[in-house]
Amino acid sequence: MTEKESKDEGEKMGAEKKRIKEKGVIRRYARFLVNYPYLILAIMIILTIIGGFYANKAELVQETSISMLPQGIEAVDTFLLVADQFPGVLDTAKIVVQTTPPQYAKSEEIRDVRDPEVLRYVDAISKRAKLVPGVLNVQSAADVIKAANNGTIPSSLRSVKKLLEEDESAAMLLSSYISDDYTMSVMIVGVVPDYDGAQITDDLRDAMNLQAPFGTSVDLTGDVTMVAVGTELADADVAKTSSFSMILLIIILILVSRSFKYGLVPLIVIIVGIQLAFAVYYLLGYDLTSTTAGSVTMILGIGIDFGIQVTMRFRDELNSYDKDDAMVNTFDAVFTPMCITTIAAIIGCLSLHLSRLTPLGDMGTILAMGVLFCMIAAITILPVILVLLTREKKQGVTMSASA
Repeated sequence: MTEKESKDEGEKMGAEKKRIKEKGVIRRYARFLVNYPYLILAIMIILTIIGGFYANKAELVQETSISMLPQGIEAVDTFLLVADQFPGVLDTAKIVVQTTPPQYAKSEEIRDVRDPEVLRYVDAISKRAKLVPGVLNVQSAADVIKAANNGTIPSSLRSVKKLLEEDESAAMLLSSYISDDYTMSVMIVGVVPDYDGAQITDDLRDAMNLQAPFGTSVDLTGDVTMVAVGTELADADVAKTSSFSMILLIIILILVSRSFKYGLVPLIVIIVGIQLAFAVYYLLGYDLTSTTAGSVTMILGIGIDFGIQVTMRFRDELNSYDKDDAMVNTFDAVFTPMCITTIAAIIGCLSLHLSRLTPLGDMGTILAMGVLFCMIAAITILPVILVLLTREKKQGVTMSASA
């Protein structure tokens, strides 16, 4: 057999071996990726841009006490019935007027919130608060005193005390709005259920913008306000923790891979995966809350593993094969383990729906979506970018066809 015939025979055997090895669906899919990288890249970029558009439309909403409660529990059903039949009873804000603590007060300062000057101040704020959109009613100590005194507030503290001594029912009712030591007076503001708490909070603060009597201060608290403050803090904290997690991941990946290119490329998985996950989450009609938004950091931790597996295995395969065959072999090695990991993670996340608490179920949904789309990104856009960014070796490469 001549040298040429021997060479032809070797090439034929190598091609046959390669054809047999690539009969599997996984290897054929990987070969499709490396043969049409620009097509896959273009499709994924378009999907990511669309996903980013819808993901950015998802706004962080407040988690109210009603939205967090499960259905079908007697106590909860009663709570919902009361909230429906008596709007404003359960959803309240509270405007608090306080006097200066005795150890800091000066002799000329007001020390008793029953003082007519304070009562008139409370009454003025109450009237302004009633005009705020979303506010149903405002109840205060001023209302009790006016009801007991023919619609007016007495002119002196002595007159107020005398009035309360003569009207025990008014004195008893007043105790619901004034503390036992007479240093604090509270206005109870009933609001429309599920109304924008942040907007009501801002509007109530505007209504409180009156000159307070000397020696007193005013502040806002209550369920509605605390939920609004919590949502605001959660919004800022999610951005902070996500940024910190991303920076730390970048540093670790670069140090471990000892390469900027191979350290940064795996981040594509979590960037694309999170964008698509939150876009689909929004399109399915779910609300983005502080609980679900906080899931970003958990998705980062799980999703980056897919990027690391593909990248590290690809670099190992490059020691023996050209970049196309290296990627095909990479898929053959990591595809099945990644699928098993994804399925296990999705089952674990979705099991949170077994809880009757709505926030836990929603968190499980976004986590499952995040893991799934990170895995999809790891088997689509990441491989083609790795192939496109990797230079072909000129020498010392053992081709898979002759392996």
